[in-house]
Amino acid sequence: MRGQLLHVWSESWTEIWVKLQRSSFAPGDLHIELYRQIIPAPISPTPPPIPPADAFNEAGELIDLAALEARDEFERERKKFDELRQARENAISGQDIREHFKDALAKISTETEAVKCVERAYEALGTFDEDEKLRARYRELVEEFLDRYNLRYEVRGGCSLHPTVPGLFATMLSEVRRVSSGDDHIMELMAEFEDAFADLKIDRTATRFKTCLQKQYNLLEALGAACPGVDSDTLGAMCDQIDWPHLTIKEVGKKLYGFGSNYPGLRHGGKRKSQLRALTMRDFVSISLMLAAFTPYVSSELEIDRCYTS
Repeated sequence: MRGQLLHVWSESWTEIWVKLQRSSFAPGDLHIELYRQIIPAPISPTPPPIPPADAFNEAGELIDLAALEARDEFERERKKFDELRQARENAISGQDIREHFKDALAKISTETEAVKCVERAYEALGTFDEDEKLRARYRELVEEFLDRYNLRYEVRGGCSLHPTVPGLFATMLSEVRRVSSGDDHIMELMAEFEDAFADLKIDRTATRFKTCLQKQYNLLEALGAACPGVDSDTLGAMCDQIDWPHLTIKEVGKKLYGFGSNYPGLRHGGKRKSQLRALTMRDFVSISLMLAAFTPYVSSELEIDRCYTS
């Protein structure tokens, strides 16, 4: 997803790690120490349990198929572990450390792992004599990297990456897409909303604002209809069946539904007298964000912690 560190992680090699090594005060073993401290050591596989007596024949040979498969799988995993351990030992000894470190970074596959790697590297730099200079330069490179690729993080404290509010919303929508990937109806409505949103670049008119908001209302109602215990079809009625922390929040949801139903031309023809004025970009941004803020309430499968930590 755009805005995520993982999306441009491959670029971090030249933008952060190589540039840090090229600093005049960087020690020769910089990559060795970073590799040792931030790249987790391989974990030895756990041997399978000792097979029961009836898994062996009279000659004492293992014949149980499940036990044989477990043994073979363990041997494969142990061989792989030995290879990884040897490669790590070679890297730490200085053999082709640049390539080992680069390959290890390239194997990072989740946003959480990438964030932890950036943060652990800052701590690892504290073990060098020029730790203050190295840490200052490293933090500078990380901030430049985040700015260059418009990543949704800010650096706090020493070098702790914290999601920004825009990043929280972006990740939330990405998570909605992930958990709804098996629902063709929701995915179709999401595509319609995203298309309508993209069309605003062509022409930002009241008509397009209403079309985009209409698609967003449709998406919210489809998400809400999939929630356990919800059998209503409209967002307003769903508000009576969704779990809320306070009645005021519930009423806000109903008021937003009321606006969508009562504002002429948005979801229904309505009456002109109910419109105080035409919608502007300011209105669209405000209302769309308010509707987005209600997404966690109507998407029961959303793993909300991932919206912040991922």
